[in-house]
Amino acid sequence: MGGVTPSAATVKKRLSMNETHTFPPALLGMRAVVTGGAQGIGAAICWGLKLAGADVVVADQQGEKAREIAARLGSCGGLALAVTADVSTNEGCQNVITTAVSALGGLDILINCAAPGRDKLLLGKLSPVDWDLHQKIVLDASVMLADFASEHLAVSGRGVIVNISSVTASSIAIDQCSWPYHVSKAGLDQLTRWLAVRFGAHGIRVNAVSPGLVDRDIGHKLSDNLEYRSIIEAVVPLRRAGTGEDIAKAVVFLSSIQASYITGQVLTVDGGLGVNEVFGAALKAHQIGKKLPVGSTA
Repeated sequence: MGGVTPSAATVKKRLSMNETHTFPPALLGMRAVVTGGAQGIGAAICWGLKLAGADVVVADQQGEKAREIAARLGSCGGLALAVTADVSTNEGCQNVITTAVSALGGLDILINCAAPGRDKLLLGKLSPVDWDLHQKIVLDASVMLADFASEHLAVSGRGVIVNISSVTASSIAIDQCSWPYHVSKAGLDQLTRWLAVRFGAHGIRVNAVSPGLVDRDIGHKLSDNLEYRSIIEAVVPLRRAGTGEDIAKAVVFLSSIQASYITGQVLTVDGGLGVNEVFGAALKAHQIGKKLPVGSTA
């Protein structure tokens, strides 16, 4: 059963009531699964899909958080449910798709957003201790989920897979992310291209979104620190950190009919950070940093 899908007028009314979420109802009647959907960018994507009109399954190992998000999504109308799943296993991936298809009556959109937590103790080290986990969750799970979902996405006639990558797939943030994080995201970009070719004949589009600096929705934000905020304003052409909503809007676009001839692409959503000349941006940030008191906060 697909639940009761809200009308375009109803969705637009709800959007006008929430000024922080402005999504066109581009996905009315579509059915989506989001892995890693219980918090952060994944939760923002769930909200974006729901506000654009889709029914949403929130799949996450954190079952309680997933259920909380699903309950809030459900208040917007249509159908939303949570699936507690460990996507590092074949059985966990299969359970996500089977449960989603059974509950939604089919599947149109698969969002691969799950990723391991970051261990600060491993930054800059060559230890392979967390490579296995990154391979299983970022790469293997994306393959298995795509495989299990492909039959249903093909039947849909408008099937879409969107992988959530990172700008660290093509640049190095050695003090922020471990090498397994960098390498797994780089592999995810190439996997996106491979899957686009593999599934193209079945009418399934496959793309990725590559976020840059993104403020958390909950907890301490980069922009809460005056020094960090000043540096961001200096090196990011759009003069701010991104938000979960920014990433969600890109995902909604790639999932919609407006992107019907786009596949095999990695869409960078970084406010222009990646096109800024590195030395000049670093010099400007250094000069700004020298003018601020040490440890400045907003």
